[in-house]
Amino acid sequence: MVYISKDIVERLDAIDVYDVAERLDINVHRNLALCFIHDDHHKSLNFKRGNNSWKCFVCGIGGRSIDLVRHRLNCSFLEACDWLSRNYNIPIPYNNLRKVSNTPRRAVCAVEEVEKAVPKVDEEVLNWVINNARLSEQAKHFLFADREYSEDVISSLKIGSISDAKRFVLALIDVFPAERCLKAGVLLQGKYGLYPVFRVPCLLFPYYDIDGNICNIQSRFLGKLEKGKNQRFNNCKGLALTMFNLPILKSSEKFDKIYVAEGVTDCFAYLSEGKNAIAIPGAGTFRPEFADFLRNKAVFIYPDNDDAGQKMFEKMRRCLKRIGVSIHNTRMDSNHKDYSEFYKEKRHEKNSR
Repeated sequence: MVYISKDIVERLDAIDVYDVAERLDINVHRNLALCFIHDDHHKSLNFKRGNNSWKCFVCGIGGRSIDLVRHRLNCSFLEACDWLSRNYNIPIPYNNLRKVSNTPRRAVCAVEEVEKAVPKVDEEVLNWVINNARLSEQAKHFLFADREYSEDVISSLKIGSISDAKRFVLALIDVFPAERCLKAGVLLQGKYGLYPVFRVPCLLFPYYDIDGNICNIQSRFLGKLEKGKNQRFNNCKGLALTMFNLPILKSSEKFDKIYVAEGVTDCFAYLSEGKNAIAIPGAGTFRPEFADFLRNKAVFIYPDNDDAGQKMFEKMRRCLKRIGVSIHNTRMDSNHKDYSEFYKEKRHEKNSR
C-alpha cells in the first residue's frame, strides 16, 4: 500500500482552493461557480476563503483542494495529490508500507480516511436499476411522439424511466440492503424515509466508461417544473458524470466523424440520424480531460442557441486545440434552441416532400 505522510497531505490540501479552481478551468465569481458534478444552470458551487473549502448546495459534494482535483478530474486520491504536487512544486516522498517499518499510524490514516470517503461505483446496483427501469407511457410519448427519436437507438442505449417513487424504492430495497443503496447514491434518507435521488417521474440515462462499464445514471424530470426552478437533471449522489455514450469511441476508427451533443437528448437526435455521437451532460460540465477522448477524431458540434452553449464551444475549442484537434461548429442559423429541435424540423421537412 502506498501512502503519503500527513504533513504532505496537509500542505497539499492547504493550497489556495481558488487558484486550484482556476487551473482546473472552473470559473469562480464572487465565491460561486457552476457545479461540474451535475448539470448546473445556476451557480450552486460555493467557495470559502476562511477555511479554504468548496461545496455544492445541490449535490452536497465538497471538500478542500485535494477533493476539488479528485472530483474535477475524476481521479483517485493519490492521483489528485500527484497533480497538486506537479502543479505547485511540492515533492512527495512516496513510500510503501511493506518496505517501511514502524510506519506512523496517523500518517496512514490521513490517506486511508480520505480514500474511504471516495464514493465507489456499485455497478451491481446501478445495473439493476437500468435493467429494471421499463419505459412508461409518459416516457414513450416524450421520446417517440414529442421528440421523434429512433426506438432502436433508445433501446440500444438502455434508456429507462421511473414513474412511481415509492414502488421504485420498495423494489430496490427488496433486492439490496437500504444502506447499500444509500452508499451507491441511488437513494437518499429523508425525514419520512427513503426516496430516490432521481426526481420522479423521470427518464434514466445510463453512463458507461469507454470499456462499457456503468459509472453513473442521470435522470431527466418529465414533470412540470415549478416556477423559479429549473433543476430538471439529477445523477447518483457522489458520482461524477463523464461523457455520455463513450463506448462508441472504442468502435470508431481514426479520424472518424464524432458529433458532440450538448445534453443527452440531443445525442439521441444525432444517433437517430445514424451519426456517431457522444454527449456532454450539460454546457457547464465539460472538463479539460474530456478532450483526450476525442484525440484523432473529426469533431463536430451544434451548440445550444444561448450564451452557455457558446461558452462551452469556445472552451472545447481551446482544450481540443492543445492536443491538435479541430472542432467544427455546424450551427448555421439562430432559429432553433438546440439540435433536437433542428432534428425534428428536418424530419418534418423530409416527410412533407
